[in-house]
Amino acid sequence: MGLTSQQKMMITVLMAGTLLAVLNQTLLSPALPAIMADLGVNATTVQWLTSGYALVEAMIIPLNAYFIGRFSTRKLFIGGIAIFAVGSVVAAVAPAFPILLAGRMLQASATGIVMPMVFTLILLIFPREHRGSAMGIVGLIISFAPAIGPSLSGILVDSVGWRALFAIVSVLAVVVVVFSFISLKNFAEFESVPFDAPSVALMAAGMVSLLYGISVSTSSENLAIPVVLVVVGVALLGVFVRRQLSLDVPVLRVQTLATRNFRTTVIIIALLQAALVGSGVVLPIYIQNVLGHSATVTGLTMLPGAVVGAISGLIAGRLFDRNGVRGLAVGGSTVMAVMSVALVFFGMDTPILFVALVYTVMTIGIQFLITPIDTWGMNSLDNSVLQHGNALYSTFMQVGTSFGTALIVSLTALSSVFAPAAASEVERIYVGEHIAFTGVCVILVAVTLGIYAFVRDKRGEEEAAATQPSLEQVDLTGVPGVDRPWLVADVMNPDAPVLAAGSTVRQAIALLRATETSGLPIVDANGSPTGFISDGDILKYLSKQDGAYTDTFNYFRFVESEGFLERLGDLLDLEVERIATKRVETIEASAEAEDAFKLLSERRIKKLPVVSGGRVVGSLSRRNIMAALELMERRVS
Repeated sequence: MGLTSQQKMMITVLMAGTLLAVLNQTLLSPALPAIMADLGVNATTVQWLTSGYALVEAMIIPLNAYFIGRFSTRKLFIGGIAIFAVGSVVAAVAPAFPILLAGRMLQASATGIVMPMVFTLILLIFPREHRGSAMGIVGLIISFAPAIGPSLSGILVDSVGWRALFAIVSVLAVVVVVFSFISLKNFAEFESVPFDAPSVALMAAGMVSLLYGISVSTSSENLAIPVVLVVVGVALLGVFVRRQLSLDVPVLRVQTLATRNFRTTVIIIALLQAALVGSGVVLPIYIQNVLGHSATVTGLTMLPGAVVGAISGLIAGRLFDRNGVRGLAVGGSTVMAVMSVALVFFGMDTPILFVALVYTVMTIGIQFLITPIDTWGMNSLDNSVLQHGNALYSTFMQVGTSFGTALIVSLTALSSVFAPAAASEVERIYVGEHIAFTGVCVILVAVTLGIYAFVRDKRGEEEAAATQPSLEQVDLTGVPGVDRPWLVADVMNPDAPVLAAGSTVRQAIALLRATETSGLPIVDANGSPTGFISDGDILKYLSKQDGAYTDTFNYFRFVESEGFLERLGDLLDLEVERIATKRVETIEASAEAEDAFKLLSERRIKKLPVVSGGRVVGSLSRRNIMAALELMERRVS
């Protein structure tokens, strides 16, 4: 990819920091029963190691625009990993649960600082023509960590104890800090964003009050206390929302929730995250304290769900591009709901293989929902507000994690109400787990019903089409392309120019200008398409990156140091494939024209190479279609 050895070292360090942060989030679940026994806390208390972690992240993530504008990227990354290391050490040596929780909160604050920034730094290191591949690497790591985390955790807990998890993470964090000092450099200047202290205070106080009220609602002797806490929390969050609506630069731009599809997506994803993470907390307790298996078995039980779930997400994304959201959402949610009902039937002697099967299939159903629903919701937003949608979406995910963990684990405390005279401690724990699984089932069934009711590909298209007269209702006898299906070959430009593979960008610019076109197919010696170069690809490379950048978590502005003349000099002699689109959308000349119309409109592209026998034989643009429609209108009239 043309990277220097220093750049490769920097990427390795950033990837190591990302892997460490994500891995840390997934290591803890199999260790929870051991922590409960060692520190003398119950499930309602221990869940704060997960829900509190997510809560702190939810408060830190929206502040990333402020942090990255206030501190250099090098200082921010090193400082974040250093805080992470300190938190890990505190957790490793914690003599009591409050100290352990404080260590986890330090880890969470560091993760909230570092993770969003890594996406930005990776994009700034890689050349423009390889940034898509770079983000693919990040995505692979994020999917890989949850797959190995529970299994690794289980083995370590059984062999050397739960404190080893934090000790190993501490050492790895220190190593990352050392290499960061050696290899990292600053990349860009970011736009300064004001810090709104009242917004941060309102969000923090509201979330803590709400979640703590939910957490103690099933165990408090005075029911009025949790009720008051929940009411106060909701009220504070309401004031927070009103303040965001009045600020020129809000911490969270809540106006994006006015878009129905996006609002539906945010609610669904938050509930899915709540159920998935909540079940991930109570399931290890069930496997170890009820079924009597070890932490290693717990990790291995959850491993297939993590691995197959990650693969399912990739498959679902590709299927969404072809078929839309409705079929995937309904199918995935149905599988998920059925498996959630199976959770309710777990008993005190359920075979561990059946537990693993149910958890794995349920995870597959959830993963088949998340990617399509994400894309469907984001596609409903205008490009100008995508960055705000991403920030809001990420915050709601963390809120869902925190809320779901607090709610579902608090349900386990109801065992004292429904089984006050349990024959044994194991039976009492089982009753609480059964109630928690029922709560997971209720959430996921509610999500499924919501998907059935509100998730559509393009609402109203079928009804609108039904009200339009068909071609058979109009007398078009003798008009070419009407007495038979209108084909791409009827509409395409058979003399469209192409660019030979291996040409330079300089040659591409000359041909674009000479033919007054906006894009050119790139073909090999046999005439087969290998890429597509557009004027937009060239402009993207030449543009100074001092505008908005949207990553998975937040919205930043940065300024590159390389000048225009340097970028132009780098560009002209590049082989055109370096900046061209590699995955070429093509259409067969014999295909029906309506298929091409759908492809052009749904993918929002201006031109399609037309192929026959694997060779490019022309191109189809919107201009060609408009010309053909005008010709048909003349012949009809």
